[in-house]
Amino acid sequence: MAGRWLALLSDSRLGSSNTFIPMAFTLQLDGRRAFVRGLRHLIDIEGGPTAEQQKVLQTLAQHLLGLSPTAWSQDSPLPPAQLAAAIPDPNDRRRFLQLACMLNLCRHPRSEAQLQRLEAFAQALDVQGVELQVIEELFHRSATEATADFLRIYAGSMKELSEHHGGTLTASGELSYDDAFFEAVAGLGRQPRGSLGWCFAEFYARNRIALPSRATPNPGYYVCHDMNHVIAGYEPTGPGEIALGAFKLALHDSEANWLASLTNVLIHEVGLFMHGTDLQFVPYGGGGEPYHGIDGKRGALDLPGAAELLAEALRRGSQCTGDFSMLDHLAIAHVPLVEIRRQYNVLPLAVPMFDDAEFWPA
Repeated sequence: MAGRWLALLSDSRLGSSNTFIPMAFTLQLDGRRAFVRGLRHLIDIEGGPTAEQQKVLQTLAQHLLGLSPTAWSQDSPLPPAQLAAAIPDPNDRRRFLQLACMLNLCRHPRSEAQLQRLEAFAQALDVQGVELQVIEELFHRSATEATADFLRIYAGSMKELSEHHGGTLTASGELSYDDAFFEAVAGLGRQPRGSLGWCFAEFYARNRIALPSRATPNPGYYVCHDMNHVIAGYEPTGPGEIALGAFKLALHDSEANWLASLTNVLIHEVGLFMHGTDLQFVPYGGGGEPYHGIDGKRGALDLPGAAELLAEALRRGSQCTGDFSMLDHLAIAHVPLVEIRRQYNVLPLAVPMFDDAEFWPA
């Protein structure tokens, strides 16, 4: 029986299981220390890092890069030009800027000096992507304008991040879904116990969320997104959403996954926009300034265990043996979740977000 599932999951029609690009680090010890030294320089502005930034950096250093505090706490911060000399590999430079963006967005209230330092690192490392445009707009545009501009960028990735089962691409570039799609989603709870579909329906039930329907903005996006929640084992909390974005980025370092990861940070850490009922995303506060964090001074990554969940997500995603995020999940809804996790080497969380031990490989 297991062979049947392996054949189905390896079917090229169901996804890109053989063409993924894991977010692996090529850094040796000196390079990893340089990474941390550069990130220390990034956040060492206006009196030093915030308590949240310091916690996130320490956690990433220890749980992602394998450096104990004694291994780097006495090292001096590393300015942009020196960091560029220490990490010449373009992939490592991209990883650095991704972590730098996350740390930048952990600073509350936001800082122009922090942005300028991030820009200096991007220039020195010769990494110029849309992430800088997104972060710059937080400083110079209203929440409505910044949200609209980001969503225009993000729209180009929606097809890649959405379920394709029963979907037809419209002239506007959006996916329109047929009756079979909605019937399949509505029937997921009737799949065998322990299957991907059954676990998806349970995920929605325990979190008191209505299954995606014709009334849901961009329903294929949420089916695909939440199938990944189920497979990776993250619940839809602020830290869980940020962790899922990081996991998928480490699983497959594509531009779409990077934007999706930024989306989760912008929602749950920055508070730029939120999920809407008529539109997929709407600005917080009806168009005013973004609501920054829990109390204006800290965000979701300052919650207990959140930084550890982020670091673990980056590590777990890079340890997977294939990209399950783009599968035709509805076509494999009957497959046992444990078999999918085994096939793609999805390792259990150190601290489960809910009790699902029976659905992980022994």
